[in-house]
Amino acid sequence: MKYRITGSKRSYMKMLGLEGDTNGGGTGSSQYRDLDDVKASPAAERKLPWWIREVDKPTVEIDWSQMKRFDSSNIMFVNGFAQAVGPDNAMKLGGQAVEAGTKAILEKEKGYSLREKALVAGGWLTSLLTSEHAFLGPESPVPFGMSGIPDDLDYPRYEGTPEENTRMVRAAARLYGADSVGVVELDENTRKLFYANDGWDSRKWEFEDVDRAYETKEKKVIPYRTRWVIVYTVRMSPSSLATAPTALSTAASSLAYSEGTSVQLRLQQFINRLGYQCLADGNMGTSGNSPGFGVLAGLGELSRLNRMISPYWGPLVRVYKVITDLPLAPTRPIDAGIFRFCRTCKKCAEVCPSNALSTETEPSWEVQGPWNNPGVKTYYEKAPNCFSHWLRIGGHDCGICLAACPFSKQDRSFIHIHNLVRQIVATTPLFNGIFRKLDTDPGYGKDPEAWWDLDLPPYGL
Repeated sequence: MKYRITGSKRSYMKMLGLEGDTNGGGTGSSQYRDLDDVKASPAAERKLPWWIREVDKPTVEIDWSQMKRFDSSNIMFVNGFAQAVGPDNAMKLGGQAVEAGTKAILEKEKGYSLREKALVAGGWLTSLLTSEHAFLGPESPVPFGMSGIPDDLDYPRYEGTPEENTRMVRAAARLYGADSVGVVELDENTRKLFYANDGWDSRKWEFEDVDRAYETKEKKVIPYRTRWVIVYTVRMSPSSLATAPTALSTAASSLAYSEGTSVQLRLQQFINRLGYQCLADGNMGTSGNSPGFGVLAGLGELSRLNRMISPYWGPLVRVYKVITDLPLAPTRPIDAGIFRFCRTCKKCAEVCPSNALSTETEPSWEVQGPWNNPGVKTYYEKAPNCFSHWLRIGGHDCGICLAACPFSKQDRSFIHIHNLVRQIVATTPLFNGIFRKLDTDPGYGKDPEAWWDLDLPPYGL
């Protein structure tokens, strides 16, 4: 197999866009002189604080024998909602959502007006523009003048140990905008986290014993040799989410989807230029359960939300993945006390306006409907309740549960206290009930008008 590049490490750096101004000119890439520097960078380290333990299995119980590859047409956004409430009710609620959204714009309703809706649209743009052809990666190579790669040169692909490659990928992904990065190896169990089909375009996801990935009108084929899933997170703006359930909070979510897409495309280009395959789904999660992969990769724990919670940023992250045949060293799950805390807390379920979240103390193997994939002992949600509420407030997501979660607390003036609480939660569950009672800030419902006058850092982070 041949590729287009010269063989030197410096050429690799130019090709990958990781060689910057070595004189301190101001870009984040100035620290990297070659790929050895990338792998030696602090950004390549997986350095967990003392209070987060690596474990062999996730803190949530999994019975892989119960799990099957999920029919993603059962997702609420696809056909799941119509199946749950009936096609006529779904159409009726959809029409009401359009009417409610239009009325809010015309009446300049605070938090739902034209400028908030426009902000949401701007956030979505990159993700929606690039999602259609995401599977095999960018169609056009970076031009010669921008990469330093003559198109007619043959070269051997990059070689490194799995451990070196994982460090390298983590450093690159973080440079490109990812906040945390992990790796899951695919086997007969973890492949079950991939959907049986793409609910958005009705094509099947297939694993085949072929060298190269390909797609047809009927299917998208992932080679068995692409055995590693790179999982990464992108943060959402706490100040925007704090205005939930307004459209302004949705802008934080839509922007994170686009930023996740940007990281994905750059990773695909990076890994493709190293001489390996890198496959993706456009960051809309259409290939499989991204939060599930995040839990297995040790980026967070499953929660009462039935979503992944990061020990650093709570549920205020979106989780994404790409698949590659670049040999990587898997990362391990973590125990930061999050799933234990959810047994006591129940705050998200108590504030949920649609009663979609479980208020039971103990998790269960029992699913709530066909929108859930069995095989995990967790807090399964009543997704139709949640989606019905979205439609009632104008057709955008609610976000109250995300903003209300105690792990979402990011106030800079109290950050040392929040970090201390996280450490105690991780190590001494005896105090979980006390911390829950002390968390009196609802975390949501903040004034959306005031948000426009905040002096926010880039991306609202």
